Amino acid sequence: MDNDKDKITMTVILLAGKILLSSGAEVSRVEDTMRRMAISMGYYNSQGYVINVFINFSLSSDHDTRIIRIDKNITNLLKIFQVNSISRKLTSNRISIYEAHDSLKLIDHTSLSSALWKKVIAAGLISLSFLYLLGGTWQYVIITLLAGSIGYFIVEYMQSKSLTMFIPEFIGSFILGSIAILGSKLLGVSGNLGSSIIASVMPIVPGVVITTAIQDLFSRHMLMFTAKFLEALVIAFAIGSGIAIAYLIY
Repeated sequence: MDNDKDKITMTVILLAGKILLSSGAEVSRVEDTMRRMAISMGYYNSQGYVINVFINFSLSSDHDTRIIRIDKNITNLLKIFQVNSISRKLTSNRISIYEAHDSLKLIDHTSLSSALWKKVIAAGLISLSFLYLLGGTWQYVIITLLAGSIGYFIVEYMQSKSLTMFIPEFIGSFILGSIAILGSKLLGVSGNLGSSIIASVMPIVPGVVITTAIQDLFSRHMLMFTAKFLEALVIAFAIGSGIAIAYLIY
């Protein structure tokens, strides 16, 4: 970089892009945010290329190109909202580039996520909501609540300990399927077991990944669409495999 302005601008833009991409934002949002931030600082010919594992960006053809790697992709809509807010303030000259840098560093180093127990309770309530929508009977309320909550807890806990794909969803779906099947047998509940299992699975279904993949498709980011679609497909296969094995065993 030629001067301090180049350095701080590049640092802020890459940091904003990193937070957005690692929080589950679609590629078009990441690229547009970085471009607008560059324009607000007087760089009108910036070039950026984003995929799910790295960001490649240059302020202009006369500047060096920098690459930043993305190690983990999760879903955190709060971080996306906050980065968008900082970007809008910067482009409207309500904050300086240094203030934006401090704010983005704080966001990057802060979890900004609800406690796991709160998310587990929410997952159980989501499962109950889908049980109602799917026409499930009241006899499955406790079973669905426990299966959905415990299955989500297992997936979240395992993902926090490892970046491995497929395994957390597979184990989580197997356990929640086992809870639903064994619970219905132990309690002597008869009826539509499928509604209970489907409702319990919904909190771990990769809905955001599928949605952003479609958005990337509409934005002509075919590489990102393919990567996210395959990720969703693998997770869906893991969930289906776990449920199928639970059925075979019990």
